[in-house]
Amino acid sequence: VLELADYSGWRERSRRETGPGEPLIGVGLATVVKGTGGRGAILTDHARVIIEPSGRVTIHTGVSPHGQGTETTFAQLAADELGVTPADVRVLHGDTDALPAGGGTSASRGLVAGGSAMHYPLQDIRQKLNLIASHLLECPKEDVVLKEGRVFDRNNPAQEIPFSHVAAAAHSEELLPPGVTPGLDITASHTVPLSPYSFGAHVAVVEVSPDNGAVKILKYVAVHDAGRIINPMLAEGQVQGAVAQGIGQALMEGMAYSPEGQPLTATLMDYALPHAQGVPEMTLETVETPSPLNPLGSKGIGELPTVAAPVAVANAVMDALSGVGIRHIDTPLTPEKIWQALQGNS
Repeated sequence: VLELADYSGWRERSRRETGPGEPLIGVGLATVVKGTGGRGAILTDHARVIIEPSGRVTIHTGVSPHGQGTETTFAQLAADELGVTPADVRVLHGDTDALPAGGGTSASRGLVAGGSAMHYPLQDIRQKLNLIASHLLECPKEDVVLKEGRVFDRNNPAQEIPFSHVAAAAHSEELLPPGVTPGLDITASHTVPLSPYSFGAHVAVVEVSPDNGAVKILKYVAVHDAGRIINPMLAEGQVQGAVAQGIGQALMEGMAYSPEGQPLTATLMDYALPHAQGVPEMTLETVETPSPLNPLGSKGIGELPTVAAPVAVANAVMDALSGVGIRHIDTPLTPEKIWQALQGNS
Protein backbone atom coordinates (compact mmCIF):
# COMPACT_ATOMS: atom_id res chain seq x y z
CA VAL A 1 0.00 0.00 0.00
CA LEU A 2 2.91 2.38 0.70
CA GLU A 3 4.25 1.87 -2.80
CA LEU A 4 0.84 2.27 -4.47
CA ALA A 5 0.25 5.50 -2.56
CA ASP A 6 3.76 6.92 -3.14
CA TYR A 7 3.82 7.29 0.62
CA SER A 8 7.42 8.50 0.86
CA GLY A 9 6.86 11.11 -1.86
CA TRP A 10 3.76 12.54 -0.18
CA ARG A 11 5.43 12.36 3.21
CA GLU A 12 8.32 14.46 1.93
CA ARG A 13 5.90 16.95 0.41
CA SER A 14 3.90 17.20 3.63
CA ARG A 15 7.05 18.14 5.54
CA ARG A 16 7.92 21.11 3.35
CA GLU A 17 7.36 24.55 4.78
CA THR A 18 4.30 26.32 3.42
CA GLY A 19 3.87 30.01 2.84
CA PRO A 20 0.96 32.14 4.09
CA GLY A 21 -2.34 30.94 2.64
CA GLU A 22 -0.84 27.83 1.05
CA PRO A 23 -2.71 24.57 1.67
CA LEU A 24 -1.38 22.18 4.27
CA ILE A 25 -0.66 18.62 3.07
CA GLY A 26 -1.07 15.59 5.32
CA VAL A 27 -0.65 11.85 4.95
CA GLY A 28 -2.53 9.32 7.10
CA LEU A 29 -2.01 5.59 7.47
CA ALA A 30 -4.25 3.00 9.11
CA THR A 31 -4.00 -0.77 9.39
CA VAL A 32 -6.76 -3.13 10.45
CA VAL A 33 -7.14 -6.75 11.50
CA LYS A 34 -10.68 -8.01 12.02
CA GLY A 35 -12.27 -11.34 12.81
CA THR A 36 -15.21 -12.11 10.51
CA GLY A 37 -18.02 -14.62 10.21
CA GLY A 38 -19.08 -14.90 13.84
CA ARG A 39 -18.94 -18.31 15.46
CA GLY A 40 -20.92 -20.68 17.65
CA ALA A 41 -23.85 -23.06 17.21
CA ILE A 42 -26.38 -20.26 17.72
CA LEU A 43 -25.17 -18.77 14.43
CA THR A 44 -25.42 -22.00 12.40
CA ASP A 45 -26.41 -21.26 8.81
CA HIS A 46 -28.49 -23.48 6.56
CA ALA A 47 -28.78 -23.70 2.79
CA ARG A 48 -30.97 -25.69 0.43
CA VAL A 49 -30.40 -26.39 -3.26
CA ILE A 50 -33.25 -27.54 -5.51
CA ILE A 51 -33.04 -28.36 -9.21
CA GLU A 52 -36.41 -28.69 -10.93
CA PRO A 53 -37.08 -31.02 -13.89
CA SER A 54 -36.83 -27.97 -16.16
CA GLY A 55 -33.25 -27.41 -15.01
CA ARG A 56 -34.00 -24.26 -13.03
CA VAL A 57 -31.85 -24.01 -9.90
CA THR A 58 -33.24 -22.55 -6.67
CA ILE A 59 -31.05 -21.64 -3.71
CA HIS A 60 -32.61 -21.08 -0.29
CA THR A 61 -30.28 -19.28 2.11
CA GLY A 62 -30.56 -18.22 5.73
CA VAL A 63 -28.53 -15.11 4.95
CA SER A 64 -30.66 -11.97 4.57
CA PRO A 65 -29.06 -9.60 2.06
CA HIS A 66 -29.33 -5.84 2.39
CA GLY A 67 -27.11 -4.49 -0.34
CA GLN A 68 -23.98 -6.66 -0.21
CA GLY A 69 -24.68 -8.41 -3.51
CA THR A 70 -25.42 -11.74 -1.83
CA GLU A 71 -27.88 -12.88 -4.48
CA THR A 72 -25.35 -12.22 -7.25
CA THR A 73 -22.49 -13.95 -5.43
CA PHE A 74 -24.53 -17.01 -4.45
CA ALA A 75 -25.93 -17.34 -7.97
CA GLN A 76 -22.38 -17.13 -9.30
CA LEU A 77 -21.16 -19.85 -6.91
CA ALA A 78 -24.02 -22.16 -7.90
CA ALA A 79 -23.55 -21.48 -11.60
CA ASP A 80 -19.83 -22.24 -11.42
CA GLU A 81 -20.42 -25.50 -9.57
CA LEU A 82 -23.29 -26.75 -11.75
CA GLY A 83 -22.12 -25.52 -15.13
CA VAL A 84 -25.07 -23.21 -15.79
CA THR A 85 -25.36 -19.42 -16.06
CA PRO A 86 -26.17 -17.17 -13.07
CA ALA A 87 -29.40 -16.27 -14.87
CA ASP A 88 -30.49 -19.91 -14.43
CA VAL A 89 -30.18 -19.62 -10.64
CA ARG A 90 -32.81 -18.14 -8.35
CA VAL A 91 -31.70 -17.13 -4.83
CA LEU A 92 -34.39 -16.91 -2.13
CA HIS A 93 -33.95 -15.83 1.49
CA GLY A 94 -35.90 -15.25 4.67
CA ASP A 95 -38.25 -18.23 4.21
CA THR A 96 -38.54 -20.37 7.35
CA ASP A 97 -40.80 -22.78 5.47
CA ALA A 98 -37.76 -23.71 3.38
CA LEU A 99 -35.03 -23.57 6.05
CA PRO A 100 -35.10 -24.01 9.82
CA ALA A 101 -32.96 -20.97 10.68
CA GLY A 102 -30.28 -18.53 9.61
CA GLY A 103 -27.50 -16.81 11.48
CA GLY A 104 -27.99 -13.37 9.93
CA THR A 105 -25.49 -11.12 8.19
CA SER A 106 -23.67 -9.48 11.08
CA ALA A 107 -19.90 -9.83 11.45
CA SER A 108 -19.32 -9.83 7.67
CA ARG A 109 -20.55 -13.42 7.60
CA GLY A 110 -22.65 -13.56 4.43
CA LEU A 111 -20.13 -15.46 2.34
CA VAL A 112 -18.10 -16.96 5.19
CA ALA A 113 -21.14 -18.63 6.79
CA GLY A 114 -23.98 -18.54 4.25
CA GLY A 115 -21.77 -19.27 1.26
CA SER A 116 -20.06 -22.13 3.07
CA ALA A 117 -23.43 -23.62 4.03
CA MET A 118 -24.43 -23.49 0.36
CA HIS A 119 -21.20 -25.16 -0.74
CA TYR A 120 -22.11 -28.54 0.78
CA PRO A 121 -25.48 -29.16 -0.93
CA LEU A 122 -24.00 -27.89 -4.19
CA GLN A 123 -21.23 -30.47 -3.92
CA ASP A 124 -23.68 -33.25 -3.10
CA ILE A 125 -26.08 -32.34 -5.88
CA ARG A 126 -23.20 -32.08 -8.34
CA GLN A 127 -22.12 -35.62 -7.43
CA LYS A 128 -25.64 -36.89 -8.02
CA LEU A 129 -25.82 -35.09 -11.38
CA ASN A 130 -22.50 -36.65 -12.39
CA LEU A 131 -23.78 -40.11 -11.49
CA ILE A 132 -27.00 -39.67 -13.48
CA ALA A 133 -25.19 -38.12 -16.44
CA SER A 134 -22.65 -40.95 -16.52
CA HIS A 135 -25.56 -43.39 -16.76
CA LEU A 136 -27.13 -41.43 -19.62
CA LEU A 137 -23.85 -40.87 -21.48
CA GLU A 138 -22.50 -44.34 -20.69
CA CYS A 139 -19.19 -43.01 -19.41
CA PRO A 140 -17.39 -42.98 -16.03
CA LYS A 141 -18.80 -40.34 -13.69
CA GLU A 142 -15.27 -38.92 -13.30
CA ASP A 143 -15.35 -37.99 -17.00
CA VAL A 144 -18.62 -36.04 -16.84
CA VAL A 145 -18.29 -32.29 -17.51
CA LEU A 146 -21.00 -29.73 -16.70
CA LYS A 147 -20.38 -26.55 -18.64
CA GLU A 148 -22.47 -23.71 -20.11
CA GLY A 149 -25.72 -25.62 -19.74
CA ARG A 150 -24.30 -28.72 -21.44
CA VAL A 151 -23.29 -32.08 -20.06
CA PHE A 152 -20.74 -34.18 -21.93
CA ASP A 153 -18.01 -36.83 -21.73
CA ARG A 154 -14.61 -35.11 -21.52
CA ASN A 155 -13.17 -37.85 -23.75
CA ASN A 156 -15.93 -37.43 -26.32
CA PRO A 157 -17.19 -33.81 -26.22
CA ALA A 158 -19.44 -34.38 -29.22
CA GLN A 159 -21.49 -36.73 -27.08
CA GLU A 160 -23.47 -34.19 -25.08
CA ILE A 161 -26.92 -33.59 -23.67
CA PRO A 162 -28.53 -30.41 -22.25
CA PHE A 163 -28.33 -29.82 -18.52
CA SER A 164 -32.14 -29.76 -18.46
CA HIS A 165 -32.25 -33.35 -19.76
CA VAL A 166 -30.14 -34.55 -16.84
CA ALA A 167 -32.35 -32.58 -14.42
CA ALA A 168 -35.47 -34.15 -15.94
CA ALA A 169 -33.94 -37.63 -15.74
CA ALA A 170 -33.18 -37.04 -12.05
CA HIS A 171 -36.92 -36.88 -11.42
CA SER A 172 -37.79 -39.98 -13.48
CA GLU A 173 -37.28 -43.40 -11.88
CA GLU A 174 -37.03 -45.25 -15.19
CA LEU A 175 -34.11 -43.06 -16.35
CA LEU A 176 -32.08 -43.32 -13.14
CA PRO A 177 -29.21 -45.70 -12.40
CA PRO A 178 -30.03 -48.58 -10.04
CA GLY A 179 -30.20 -47.54 -6.40
CA VAL A 180 -30.56 -43.80 -7.07
CA THR A 181 -33.66 -42.13 -5.65
CA PRO A 182 -35.51 -39.49 -7.71
CA GLY A 183 -35.19 -35.79 -6.94
CA LEU A 184 -32.60 -33.04 -6.61
CA ASP A 185 -33.30 -31.34 -3.28
CA ILE A 186 -30.53 -31.21 -0.67
CA THR A 187 -30.20 -29.20 2.57
CA ALA A 188 -27.05 -28.69 4.62
CA SER A 189 -25.72 -26.46 7.39
CA HIS A 190 -22.47 -24.83 8.39
CA THR A 191 -21.22 -23.53 11.73
CA VAL A 192 -18.18 -21.27 11.66
CA PRO A 193 -15.58 -23.12 13.80
CA LEU A 194 -13.18 -20.18 14.15
CA SER A 195 -13.40 -16.66 12.80
CA PRO A 196 -11.23 -16.10 9.72
CA TYR A 197 -9.28 -12.86 10.10
CA SER A 198 -9.16 -10.26 7.34
CA PHE A 199 -6.43 -7.65 6.99
CA GLY A 200 -6.19 -4.20 5.45
CA ALA A 201 -4.07 -1.08 5.11
CA HIS A 202 -5.25 2.38 4.01
CA VAL A 203 -3.37 5.55 3.06
CA ALA A 204 -5.12 8.91 2.72
CA VAL A 205 -3.57 12.14 1.45
CA VAL A 206 -5.42 15.37 2.22
CA GLU A 207 -5.13 19.08 1.64
CA VAL A 208 -6.33 21.46 4.36
CA SER A 209 -7.17 25.07 3.56
CA PRO A 210 -5.78 27.49 6.16
CA ASP A 211 -8.34 30.07 5.02
CA ASN A 212 -11.52 28.18 5.89
CA GLY A 213 -10.49 24.78 7.31
CA ALA A 214 -11.92 22.83 4.37
CA VAL A 215 -10.46 19.37 3.74
CA LYS A 216 -9.93 17.93 0.27
CA ILE A 217 -8.86 14.31 -0.19
CA LEU A 218 -6.17 14.20 -2.87
CA LYS A 219 -5.46 10.48 -2.89
CA TYR A 220 -6.87 7.34 -1.30
CA VAL A 221 -5.31 3.88 -1.51
CA ALA A 222 -6.50 0.70 0.21
CA VAL A 223 -5.24 -2.88 0.10
CA HIS A 224 -7.11 -5.79 1.70
CA ASP A 225 -6.66 -9.50 2.21
CA ALA A 226 -10.18 -10.92 2.39
CA GLY A 227 -9.39 -14.46 1.33
CA ARG A 228 -10.73 -15.84 -1.92
CA ILE A 229 -12.61 -13.12 -3.80
CA ILE A 230 -15.66 -14.55 -5.57
CA ASN A 231 -16.83 -11.37 -7.30
CA PRO A 232 -14.15 -8.64 -7.56
CA MET A 233 -16.61 -5.92 -8.59
CA LEU A 234 -18.85 -6.50 -5.56
CA ALA A 235 -15.84 -6.68 -3.22
CA GLU A 236 -14.58 -3.37 -4.60
CA GLY A 237 -18.02 -1.84 -4.18
CA GLN A 238 -18.08 -2.82 -0.51
CA VAL A 239 -14.71 -1.12 0.01
CA GLN A 240 -15.82 2.03 -1.82
CA GLY A 241 -18.93 2.27 0.32
CA ALA A 242 -16.93 1.69 3.49
CA VAL A 243 -14.45 4.44 2.61
CA ALA A 244 -17.35 6.83 1.97
CA GLN A 245 -18.70 5.99 5.43
CA GLY A 246 -15.26 6.51 6.93
CA ILE A 247 -14.95 9.94 5.32
CA GLY A 248 -18.30 10.87 6.82
CA GLN A 249 -17.31 9.65 10.27
CA ALA A 250 -13.97 11.47 10.21
CA LEU A 251 -15.01 14.78 8.68
CA MET A 252 -18.76 15.36 8.93
CA GLU A 253 -20.99 13.13 10.98
CA GLY A 254 -21.76 14.16 14.53
CA MET A 255 -24.77 14.67 16.78
CA ALA A 256 -25.41 18.20 18.01
CA TYR A 257 -27.69 19.07 20.93
CA SER A 258 -29.32 22.21 22.26
CA PRO A 259 -28.57 23.40 25.82
CA GLU A 260 -31.81 21.64 26.80
CA GLY A 261 -30.53 18.34 25.39
CA GLN A 262 -32.71 18.30 22.30
CA PRO A 263 -31.05 16.82 19.18
CA LEU A 264 -30.35 19.42 16.50
CA THR A 265 -29.26 16.90 13.87
CA ALA A 266 -32.33 14.69 13.80
CA THR A 267 -32.80 14.47 10.02
CA LEU A 268 -30.62 14.13 6.94
CA MET A 269 -31.23 17.84 6.31
CA ASP A 270 -29.08 18.56 9.36
CA TYR A 271 -26.86 15.47 9.70
CA ALA A 272 -24.08 15.83 7.15
CA LEU A 273 -23.16 12.86 4.94
CA PRO A 274 -20.64 12.62 2.09
CA HIS A 275 -21.99 13.22 -1.41
CA ALA A 276 -20.55 11.94 -4.67
CA GLN A 277 -18.23 14.94 -5.09
CA GLY A 278 -16.87 14.43 -1.59
CA VAL A 279 -15.78 10.84 -2.22
CA PRO A 280 -12.46 10.66 -4.09
CA GLU A 281 -11.32 8.23 -6.72
CA MET A 282 -9.67 5.30 -5.01
CA THR A 283 -6.86 2.91 -5.82
CA LEU A 284 -7.98 -0.47 -4.49
CA GLU A 285 -6.07 -3.74 -4.50
CA THR A 286 -6.65 -7.16 -2.98
CA VAL A 287 -4.30 -9.88 -1.80
CA GLU A 288 -5.92 -13.31 -1.82
CA THR A 289 -4.81 -15.62 0.98
CA PRO A 290 -7.51 -18.32 1.16
CA SER A 291 -8.74 -19.10 4.66
CA PRO A 292 -8.33 -22.73 5.78
CA LEU A 293 -11.37 -22.37 8.05
CA ASN A 294 -14.13 -22.78 5.44
CA PRO A 295 -14.54 -24.64 2.14
CA LEU A 296 -14.64 -21.45 0.06
CA GLY A 297 -11.41 -20.02 1.48
CA SER A 298 -13.30 -16.80 2.11
CA LYS A 299 -12.99 -14.06 4.72
CA GLY A 300 -15.36 -11.18 5.35
CA ILE A 301 -14.75 -7.80 3.72
CA GLY A 302 -17.84 -5.68 4.39
CA GLU A 303 -16.91 -4.19 7.75
CA LEU A 304 -13.12 -4.37 7.46
CA PRO A 305 -12.55 -1.07 5.60
CA THR A 306 -15.06 0.80 7.76
CA VAL A 307 -12.59 0.40 10.64
CA ALA A 308 -9.55 1.71 8.75
CA ALA A 309 -11.07 4.50 6.64
CA PRO A 310 -11.99 7.05 9.35
CA VAL A 311 -8.63 6.53 11.04
CA ALA A 312 -6.64 7.06 7.83
CA VAL A 313 -8.55 10.25 7.00
CA ALA A 314 -8.36 11.68 10.53
CA ASN A 315 -4.65 10.85 10.74
CA ALA A 316 -4.05 12.62 7.43
CA VAL A 317 -5.82 15.78 8.60
CA MET A 318 -3.97 15.86 11.90
CA ASP A 319 -0.69 15.21 10.09
CA ALA A 320 -1.36 18.30 7.96
CA LEU A 321 -2.14 20.37 11.05
CA SER A 322 0.83 19.10 13.03
CA GLY A 323 3.11 21.36 11.00
CA VAL A 324 1.42 24.40 12.54
CA GLY A 325 1.45 23.00 16.07
CA ILE A 326 -2.06 21.53 16.30
CA ARG A 327 -1.96 18.16 18.07
CA HIS A 328 -5.59 17.21 18.62
CA ILE A 329 -9.14 18.02 17.52
CA ASP A 330 -12.16 15.93 18.43
CA THR A 331 -13.88 14.28 15.48
CA PRO A 332 -15.70 15.04 13.30
CA LEU A 333 -12.97 17.27 11.88
CA THR A 334 -15.32 19.86 10.41
CA PRO A 335 -14.05 23.01 8.66
CA GLU A 336 -15.35 25.07 11.59
CA LYS A 337 -13.33 23.11 14.16
CA ILE A 338 -10.21 23.17 12.01
CA TRP A 339 -10.53 26.92 11.33
CA GLN A 340 -11.00 27.65 15.03
CA ALA A 341 -7.92 25.57 15.87
CA LEU A 342 -5.91 27.40 13.23
CA GLN A 343 -6.98 30.77 14.64
CA GLY A 344 -5.96 29.66 18.11
CA ASN A 345 -2.51 28.72 16.83
CA SER A 346 -1.99 31.70 14.53
